[in-house]
Amino acid sequence: MVRGTLSIGKTLTALAAAGALMATGCASRSKAIDLGEHKAALERTAAMALLEPGSGTEKAALQRFDEFYAVYSAEQIRKSVRNVYAENAWFGDPFHQVQGIDAIESYFLAMAEPVENCTFRVDHMQRSGIDYFARWTMVLESKAAKGGPIEAIGFSHVRFDAEGKIVFQQDYWDTSAMFDRLPLVGFWTRLVKGRIMKGIGE
Repeated sequence: MVRGTLSIGKTLTALAAAGALMATGCASRSKAIDLGEHKAALERTAAMALLEPGSGTEKAALQRFDEFYAVYSAEQIRKSVRNVYAENAWFGDPFHQVQGIDAIESYFLAMAEPVENCTFRVDHMQRSGIDYFARWTMVLESKAAKGGPIEAIGFSHVRFDAEGKIVFQQDYWDTSAMFDRLPLVGFWTRLVKGRIMKGIGE
């Protein structure tokens, strides 16, 4: 029963995703999700020099990360993105993957365009070897989703170069928190969720 319900929902999910991308905007150089590219980016950055734990360079890098995302806006992106991300950095999120500072800046600006206010609060940062894991809370007010702020939780897997600039970042977050609030798209996502829960219940 669950399998049948999920197959019905597959088309609805595709419609929801397409609608969300149109509502949020996307950069012309962005790429669809490709696990091969994600793996290649991990391999490229695996042999990089570690930031010294507790060093001034590490502290400055983490502070730049916090400050960059504290207020996510076009002004902040234009002002600081090249101080935070390396020239050949790779970035991925649930919508797209981009590489290179120009592509990252363009994508960030496109994603910020429909945003009225957006903040990211880093709730916890954990280091494991060359990997940093930031758990955060996003609060978003968007022109595309009326009815008050949208809150979502997520985390970022980040790697820095020896200078403290980000060379790899993969974000993971609850996109349904936004989808549910978008006109038309919200209807379809709520319908899909309802069908899934009904299928699980049966």
